[in-house]
Amino acid sequence: MDIGGTQCGAAIVDADGTPHNLRRIGTPSDVDAEGLFAAVASLAETVRAGERVDGIGVGCGGPMRWPEGVVSPLHIPAWRAFPLRTRLEQRFEIPCVVDNDAKAMTLGEWWRGAGRDASALLGVIVSTGVGGGIVVDGRLLHGAYGNAGHIGHVIASPDGPRCECGANGCVEAIASGHAIGVRYGGGIDAAGVAARARQGDDRARSLFAEAGRALARGVVAAAVLCDIDRVVIGGGVALAAWDLLAPTFESELAHVLRIEFARRLTVHRASLGANAGLVGAAALVLRPQG
Repeated sequence: MDIGGTQCGAAIVDADGTPHNLRRIGTPSDVDAEGLFAAVASLAETVRAGERVDGIGVGCGGPMRWPEGVVSPLHIPAWRAFPLRTRLEQRFEIPCVVDNDAKAMTLGEWWRGAGRDASALLGVIVSTGVGGGIVVDGRLLHGAYGNAGHIGHVIASPDGPRCECGANGCVEAIASGHAIGVRYGGGIDAAGVAARARQGDDRARSLFAEAGRALARGVVAAAVLCDIDRVVIGGGVALAAWDLLAPTFESELAHVLRIEFARRLTVHRASLGANAGLVGAAALVLRPQG
């Protein structure tokens, strides 16, 4: 399962990483914690459709308490300290692993996508929020509390807009779909802002230019700190609006990535597309990362 601020997806994923019975729903925004869980559980029941399932892997927006799977996603306000792993195990009576959705996407791309054979892979999701994960020598980095790789809260512009985390100028506060829509105003979402940018709207184009630069600065910070050799970028906003993000992302990357050991860094778009998080969530069960 892939649970984000805008969409929830679920699929049966075979041992070779092939998804079947794929279903997606909009993430309910007008329900309480129990109502949201009911929608997620119903989605899982629909996808399972009587098939034998060995376990449930879930990538969910963060932050969370890992490995307990107690989630408090910034962009899913209905869940605060919600025991998602325990509730799913009680409901379906099979083992469940819950991890950050960006970490799951990174693992999926390393296993079956554009991150194959990378020694040190940084995966980045640009969607409702901005998140990241790191796989080194085939294993996810977790960090002390399960949040390693969270590139969305790298400071890209100290005088930039306020982030929902409380800091100023985080990558997420500039480059996320939520931020782009809020900063443009008028109740228009990121897809609408992208459409206006392609029609020549200067304000819309400027916001995507800022987003590309912020994303590049976050990537460089992570790449230098962790000696990354490959970056895979996915998520709904990045996949749908890379034409608007790429020009300033690429120019800023060239401008700030100067130290010699990092110059071999390569950047790729997620080859699994919107299914990367689902494949990675399955890998949490099929390829245990504890």
